[in-house]
Amino acid sequence: MLFALAATTIFLAVFEIDFKEKSNAGQKAEIAFLDVGQGDAILIQEGRKQILIDGGDGEDILNRLGEEMPWGDREVEMVVDTHTDADHLGGLVKVLENYKVDQILQSGAACNKDLCQQWQEIIDEKNIPILDAKTGQEIKLGKDIDLRVFYPFTDLGGQEFDEANDTSVVIKAQIENTSYLLTGDISSKVEEKLISNNLDIGSDVLKVAHHGSKSSTSIDFLCAVTPEKAVISVGENSYGHPTEEVLNRLANMNIEIFRTDQDGTVKFFESGT
Repeated sequence: MLFALAATTIFLAVFEIDFKEKSNAGQKAEIAFLDVGQGDAILIQEGRKQILIDGGDGEDILNRLGEEMPWGDREVEMVVDTHTDADHLGGLVKVLENYKVDQILQSGAACNKDLCQQWQEIIDEKNIPILDAKTGQEIKLGKDIDLRVFYPFTDLGGQEFDEANDTSVVIKAQIENTSYLLTGDISSKVEEKLISNNLDIGSDVLKVAHHGSKSSTSIDFLCAVTPEKAVISVGENSYGHPTEEVLNRLANMNIEIFRTDQDGTVKFFESGT
């Protein structure tokens, strides 16, 4: 697979969360974009170590984790809540209720919705450590998985925003020799900020933002990322996701498209999907 070259990387301060002491020698690293209907859920794992990014809305995530995680494994090393929309956070509440979660990474933006209050109550009850995401944090899971937070640029802890989508945590994952840009629900406004800040967003695989909404995945962004493949996490919906505009942009740049509503769970190994 071709490796995408990009501009000089800018990191404000590196914060490293290292799970390498939980060795899984000989286990293959992989990433799975889980089919949870109209929502996002991404499972990165090596053997019995996992990072789960978002969980869709509802209990579908429990079935998908049961299919993908090793038998008897009821522990997730880290859960990432990219933002507080129900189709990302709702299933994570179910994960916290049914799995041991060692640490949480989240945008930190203020949220007064009932779902957010339920989320926080379970975190407090189980005393799970929380880290608010910001550019420069690095997460290592075993020897072959390296995640770097690209957005938000600053700690959003407790701040209020009209648009939750643009508080989404953006992560670049390097899994062995393949890179993945995971974009939550960011709009083209945040895409422009990622480009203008000269971040190393070039990646082999792009998780298309906001389920293929026309407000994301601009041509400029695609030219900066230069992905070979794109994954759209989407289910039956009334929003018109993914839009023809985005599908055409991807097709016109010869980017191979995978969709969870058509392909089910999409998994990548070092040798391909």
